[in-house]
Amino acid sequence: MLGLPDIPLPGTRSALEPGRAIKPGRHGLPPETVAAIQRDRLIDAFVQVVAERGYAGATIGRITDAAGVTKKTFYTHFAELDDCFLAAYERGTAIVLECMSAAFGAERTWPDSIRAALRTVLCMLADAPPFARMAMVEVNAGGPRVRRARIECMERFRAFFAGPGEVAVPTIVADAVVGGVYSAIYVQIENGETTDLPELLPQLTYFSLMPLIGRRAAARYLETAASEAAK
Repeated sequence: MLGLPDIPLPGTRSALEPGRAIKPGRHGLPPETVAAIQRDRLIDAFVQVVAERGYAGATIGRITDAAGVTKKTFYTHFAELDDCFLAAYERGTAIVLECMSAAFGAERTWPDSIRAALRTVLCMLADAPPFARMAMVEVNAGGPRVRRARIECMERFRAFFAGPGEVAVPTIVADAVVGGVYSAIYVQIENGETTDLPELLPQLTYFSLMPLIGRRAAARYLETAASEAAK
């Protein structure tokens, strides 16, 4: 979507794709390769099961069935479900934040950089509904380590709104902006409208920039969106 980097987020591929299967018997793959394939399949299966059933409905049996591996294999890689949750969440959010940073750095002005970063996260989540639900909604049902990872992710997200070097944006203001953006995305996903997330870009850009650069300057991004829609 919209020329975003082709980096797969957890849950965007079926763990049972033929190309990801490991042949029984002599397959010629080194143990570390087999382990990496199994772990990746478990992570993808975890995201898909959680997106479909919620974290409360996710069991190791359902995840291993979706991954096409045994429970013994699961425990080779993860001690418990929260370990798998943490692996999926940290991998996916690292990809999203890396892509956001690249988009942010490609623009010439700070407001345009914020818009580019928001566009990136909205489009990436829209293209990966299972991951979006796990990372934005079900993450709140995870254990303490998972919730801590969410807080750390939000702190990294805050950096996009901290302002250029000569502008000092109070942390509480940046946190309020991040919280508002998160809430809007959460509601959209909870309502089953994940694929429509990019439509929020004009409003979220305006919302994010208004307390930072003022209403008049921020309104330009709403006007630009209206002009583009009319073409």
